[in-house]
Order: sequence, then structure tokens, then C-alpha cells
Amino acid sequence: MRGPAGRFIILQNRAYSHVADRILPVFATTIMQRRLEGMEEANRQLASFIAGIEASEPNATAGTTTEGGFQTKDDLFQRDNAGIEALKPHIFSAMQDYAGLMIRQEMTRPPAKVDFILWGWAVTYRAGNTQGLHVHPSAHVSGVYYVTAPPATLEPGDAGKISFYDPRPRATMNQLPYQATRHRIAPVPGDMYLFPSWLEHSVSAFQGPGERICIAFNAKLILE
Repeated sequence: MRGPAGRFIILQNRAYSHVADRILPVFATTIMQRRLEGMEEANRQLASFIAGIEASEPNATAGTTTEGGFQTKDDLFQRDNAGIEALKPHIFSAMQDYAGLMIRQEMTRPPAKVDFILWGWAVTYRAGNTQGLHVHPSAHVSGVYYVTAPPATLEPGDAGKISFYDPRPRATMNQLPYQATRHRIAPVPGDMYLFPSWLEHSVSAFQGPGERICIAFNAKLILE
């Protein structure tokens, strides 16, 4: 319906007879959350193990977007630790599920065989540490598992949150009021998130005591 000055007015609560709409989620960007219950002891083992690596090995932040804090080498899943052994099956399972979802969403025909190469590393953030905007160009699927988080990172606001950014290059061309262009997620211990490796993301700094420890991982899919 055309209103004053040629504007169109959206009529609400009007009954129309029409064929049911079909919604097409074209080029979807999917983030998968998986909650791992009963990981308290594994998280304690992981936090202690990562602290031991920090005390005995060089910081591997060179060439990354990690600003401050400590980062291990990307051979974490090859190391001998009970916490790592407890976490790995969950990551493998989640990666298989997410890879299947990605294939259904993005490929015109399914592959005959799906396998993947997986690698991971740990990052410890303290007050003032951040991770700049980045992607993971050598992988297809990336993820993060949260081991510990200070109280400040679980409160409202940006502090300690991971942010994912709208990947559509022209989505902000004629931006709507209050349009969401960033999605923030708090680092709750026991939560794991998987996402496409091309999705830009960053981590904001927090202030106050405590450590924000996470395990990040990548997978390169091998499709036949």
C-alpha cells in the first residue's frame, strides 16, 4: 500500500490467501556450537599442561595476530597428556559432523570419501592481550575450545569475546539501522565452536585477573 510522499506502508495483521513461501538460505555462514559436559577435570589437566609448556618452551606468537599472551606450537594434539586425550575424540566427532554440514551446504554433489588432517595449538590470554582480525588460509574448517575464562570475559560487552564478522563484501553497502555486522561469543569453559576457516574473527582484550585459555584447531578436508 502506497502512503504519503509515495512511501510504501507495511500492513500488519492482514489476512491474504497465498501459496506458502519457500525460504532459501543461499550461501549460508554456519557456526556450530557444541557443549562438552563433564570436562572439568580435563580442563584442569589442560590448563596445567599448557602452563608447563609456557614455562619451558618459546612463545610461538611470531607471525600470528596474537598480541601479548602465550601461544604453543601447532603440534598440541601429538603431545602426551590426559587432557588432550580426553578432548581429541570430541574434536574429531565435531569435525566430522561439521564437515558433513559444510558438504551439504556448499557442494553440488557429495564426495565418495571424506577425510581430514587436523592440527591444533593453545593460546593463553591475560589482561590486555588480544588477537587481531584474521582468517586461517591453510584450512577449510577451524574451531576453538575454551579451557578457562576469567569472570570479566563472561560479562556483557566485548571483553575477552571472540567476534565473527559479516563475510558478505557488500552487506554494508546501504546499511540498515542497527544492522548486525559482528557476532560476539563469550569463552565459556567447556564450549566448542567450529566455523569456516575463511570467516574473519578476532579476540578483544579483557582487564582484571585470570587467564583466558583456549585450544584452537584447523582441519584441511581431503575429498575423493
